[in-house]
Amino acid sequence: DINRLLKPRAGYKTASSRSGQFVAHGPMLPKRRGGILDANANTILIAPDHVVVTAERVRNALLGRLGLPTLPGSRVKLRLEPTMSYKAAVRVVTERHFNSYTYELMLSSEIEADKLVRALVQVTLLDLANRKPQLRDTEIPLWLTVGFTQLLLSQPDLVLVLRQPEQGGREMAMEEVVKNVRRHDTLAGVRVRLRRRRAFDFSEIAMPSSAHLRGENWRDFQACSHLLVDRLLAVRAGRVRLQNMIRQLPDNMNWQTSFLKVYGDFFADMLGVEKWWAVTIVQLTGQNQYQNWTLSEAVEKLENLLKLPAEVRLNDADSPLEAEVTLQQAIRGWDFAVQKQTLEMKVNQLLIARMKMPRQLLPFVNEYGRILQNYVATRQRVESFKPRRGQARPRLASMVDEAVRQLDSVDRRLVLFKPAPTLSAPAALPQN
Repeated sequence: DINRLLKPRAGYKTASSRSGQFVAHGPMLPKRRGGILDANANTILIAPDHVVVTAERVRNALLGRLGLPTLPGSRVKLRLEPTMSYKAAVRVVTERHFNSYTYELMLSSEIEADKLVRALVQVTLLDLANRKPQLRDTEIPLWLTVGFTQLLLSQPDLVLVLRQPEQGGREMAMEEVVKNVRRHDTLAGVRVRLRRRRAFDFSEIAMPSSAHLRGENWRDFQACSHLLVDRLLAVRAGRVRLQNMIRQLPDNMNWQTSFLKVYGDFFADMLGVEKWWAVTIVQLTGQNQYQNWTLSEAVEKLENLLKLPAEVRLNDADSPLEAEVTLQQAIRGWDFAVQKQTLEMKVNQLLIARMKMPRQLLPFVNEYGRILQNYVATRQRVESFKPRRGQARPRLASMVDEAVRQLDSVDRRLVLFKPAPTLSAPAALPQN
């Protein structure tokens, strides 16, 4: 209960932003958990007075990039936790009311500046999307949150983050510009990185795996998301289009539907988006990385594309573990609403993969797509079937079994194209 947590406590205080939208509670003088010698160079300390100013600045900057005036927003409660690790993910909790929303963020008092900005961008996008009460949670695509975060951090002369001065610090050190100011080229860092690294395909940005969000791949994802949002803002009526997409997110089961409704005069489907993205990368870097894959690369890419990320719990008390499931396992075990969204995305990814597939594997790509499309269409008809008197509802089991049988058959034939494993020569025995 946030109200209980906001009660007076020694060394803690509650602060409100000038607009009254943001309320923060936490220690007035936070300290680094590891001490001065173990300080993490990428983290800052935040106190209630500073974080509410940061929150207001981030919101106003984001609204400005979208071409929106300063709008009143839903109440956002920021809870600063001194015992929380700076590595912990920031949780955004949405509370529904009869005709409004309240959001709560739990933040570490020691936090990475870009993580703080990203959490505030996410809650601002949620607030813009949730203009009317609804039963289903609105999902903001990760690329949109990350892209706007990187865009704001790259703006010249924009100070977003206020931090708590550490011991011995002076008041004038309170403001921190968490970015490198570049002369009017906010994409300079993106250009440098993507000339050295492979840019992600649009399908990878749209549905990143856990591997895309770790280490150097995470920085690549940030760069690609930054470029994507920047280019979408640059198209004709770009700011208005992104406003409309955000507002439509609650009305559709996935963001891709909202995206295509708004950008329908540019892209007929997600394959069109992938082609546009390929051209965008070439224009930025001068390098065409969208050449056909080799046969061995293509087999590996196709096998990975056909896997689905999932979370598995060994028991209710354990934290979820990352895992991968096959299409067959998803068809047999997942709820159809989740299946439909995921399998339709897989069909789009298969269409996009065709662009780089060698000729020998195109029949496999086509067949996987056909099986999934037929299964989803047939299952959709069965789910919405209303039997008349004397009519029996079609059996789901036989339909599921047939789809799994067809997928198994294609899997067995695809294995024949896998390169034989190379056996290393045995090491020579030492001579006496």
